[in-house]
Amino acid sequence: MKAAIYAALRPVRARQQLLFAVRCTVIGLAAGAAAGLLLGTARLVFGLDLSPAIGVGVLAAGPVLGLIAGLVLRRTWHDAAVAVDGHYGLKDRSVTALAFAEQPTPSDLHALQLADAASHLGTVAPKSVVPLAAPKFWPAALAGLAASVALLFWPLATREAEAGPAPVPEHIVAAVAEQKEKLATLEKKLAETAQDLEDEKAEDDKKGLKELFDKLAQKLEELSQPGTDEKEALAKLSEMQAEMQALANQLNVAALDGQMSSLGSALAASSAFEGAGKALQDGKLEKAAKELDKIDDVKMTPKEAKALEEKLKQLAKQMGDAGQGSMSDALAELADSLKGGNGKVGKAAKNLAKKINNAVKRKKANDLLNAQVDELKECKCQCQNNGGLKIKQPSKSNSPSSTWGRAISGNTDGEKTKLGGKRNEQQLTGTPGAEGDSDVETTATPEAREKAGREYKEKYQKFKKESEAVLEGEPIPLGHRQMVKKYFELIRPSNGDSIEKKDAPAEKK
Repeated sequence: MKAAIYAALRPVRARQQLLFAVRCTVIGLAAGAAAGLLLGTARLVFGLDLSPAIGVGVLAAGPVLGLIAGLVLRRTWHDAAVAVDGHYGLKDRSVTALAFAEQPTPSDLHALQLADAASHLGTVAPKSVVPLAAPKFWPAALAGLAASVALLFWPLATREAEAGPAPVPEHIVAAVAEQKEKLATLEKKLAETAQDLEDEKAEDDKKGLKELFDKLAQKLEELSQPGTDEKEALAKLSEMQAEMQALANQLNVAALDGQMSSLGSALAASSAFEGAGKALQDGKLEKAAKELDKIDDVKMTPKEAKALEEKLKQLAKQMGDAGQGSMSDALAELADSLKGGNGKVGKAAKNLAKKINNAVKRKKANDLLNAQVDELKECKCQCQNNGGLKIKQPSKSNSPSSTWGRAISGNTDGEKTKLGGKRNEQQLTGTPGAEGDSDVETTATPEAREKAGREYKEKYQKFKKESEAVLEGEPIPLGHRQMVKKYFELIRPSNGDSIEKKDAPAEKK
């Protein structure tokens, strides 16, 4: 009887197990689709490069794990009996019979109950009790699977390689910014200097200055472009230096200085032009121009006038051959006026003074250009800085290195002097008494120290302004200029001047 009951429930239990496995598989499919959706969305948003095997593994893991769980977790005989009783309305006959069948020694009542249950179970149709139907949410699971497949395997847009030139090193950027400021100041000064030029070369000089600064501005912009390295920066700066030097050479100041000295010698030989001549010999062109501008008419002996006329015509020819056309014409006019009279000498002298003023302005422009050439040399030194982190070294180095200026020595004073083993120590003995030398201490009030500090700072500011004026107006070589700057930096008062200093050393009397 027991075997008959189990035989009747076995098909029902098998169909229940199959239906449970199907449901677990569909649930796993939905879970895998959800994981695939998340992974596919992250792939599209962040551009992740995922292998197709990873996508297949994520999607297949859900249903496979669900199927395994559905097969491992077995349905019980009690579940089958409950399903039969519920479908046919047997009022727990199958459940009761299943319980009685497990009894080791069933009674007559149990046997009667088993026989009744077996008679009813003989007509059980497993397909009716457990119909095989897919879960209601299987369409949503399939839709999620399709969406996740699209997100995981849809080809991404091909990314173009993002490659660009290397950024400009910081020390080169700083040097370029400094040169831009200096060139702007230089352009303003040269424009003011060339503003009042009045000769045949004035327009050419102004045009040359404008073209020069346009080229320099363009080269500085090229230095600021990404991809500029140290080698290219040095080449650009050398080109700028050559452009400025070429314009300075066109002004021909060196030849003009020699001609002005020769003109001074010629004029100094005449008493009427002696003041202007000596000023020209001393290189004081502005003073010479003022002296010539004061001349209205002169009284000279025929012999003196003849000698000066010959010298002036000779100098006029030399200046004409050297390309100083306006100066040559002014000298020729002055030479001709010496024998003309009627105020012609004063007019010619004023014209010559105007030409000398033009020479002064060109000389100043030449000095400014040469000073900027020196600045470009210094800028090239700054661009050759290797950069990098400053490293503290434990020892002092006396050998040259290409990484100058980047190391901080922790032992700048060198090693300590090793003293000998034997030291001559002397112990002073004696009794202090009233006789002997006495010490006198001289102290200063805080007000006196503050006054001295103020006077010190005022003197520093005064001489600093004078040094800056000299550096600005004189063609001082770069090395000397750096020495002057360093000197005034060393004597600059510090904030510690206001702090009370140590008392003065004692005076003996």
